[in-house]
Amino acid sequence: MSLVENVKSLCDTKGLSIPKLEKELGFGRGSIYNWEKSSPSIDKIEKLANYFNVSVNQVLYGFDADKFSNLTNIAKGDRTMAQFSIDTGIDQNEIVKICLGYSYDRPSLETAKKIAANNQHSILFTEDDFLEAAGYVSERQLTSARKRAFEELVEHYKNHGFYVVHEKDPFDEIHISQATGSFFEALSLEEFLENGFDLLDEIMAKLEIGDIQTIAAHHDGEDWTEEELQDIEEFKELLKLKRQLKKK
Repeated sequence: MSLVENVKSLCDTKGLSIPKLEKELGFGRGSIYNWEKSSPSIDKIEKLANYFNVSVNQVLYGFDADKFSNLTNIAKGDRTMAQFSIDTGIDQNEIVKICLGYSYDRPSLETAKKIAANNQHSILFTEDDFLEAAGYVSERQLTSARKRAFEELVEHYKNHGFYVVHEKDPFDEIHISQATGSFFEALSLEEFLENGFDLLDEIMAKLEIGDIQTIAAHHDGEDWTEEELQDIEEFKELLKLKRQLKKK
């Protein structure tokens, strides 16, 4: 994996996009993608490692070799390399490299899971610990990322005048409404997490169209002055322009 791919993988553990990460760390826009062509300074690598609370090696190579070696030795316990190879179904040469800390490539997801499944100290270390050391997104990281993404979406909707309620039972649905009660929509949690930002744009566009149609209906047949009619038309055009800008 390239350095940029490693950063993307770390972003996945927190439900972040690379542009948002750049903003939070004060990096220039698009600077991380430029690392495909030119290497960043060690200061920036260390800043990333501190932000994600991982080792510099995990940022550079996609996994923490030292940590994974230590965890594997703990999982092996007092078994011989040969016996541990048999128990896990992993080639003995690969087991030796990992346990002794020899230079080795990032272990496969299957290898990490096999070692975790044969861990003699599962009370202390779970499969999540092995997956994270091997550079994979664990279940607890995924849960944390989903929670963060949900909270950010709820805050985003709130800033635009909408309430979001998570009805866990019986359908695990998201209910979106306005304080006025003039709008309501229900959708699954997965759909909300995946398309929440785009959905808000669509909702806002629909409501603006409704505003325009309401204004038009109200001024038809009324005894408006020419100046008032012009003001109404200008307001309608402003709403249309606002909707077009949001689509860009």
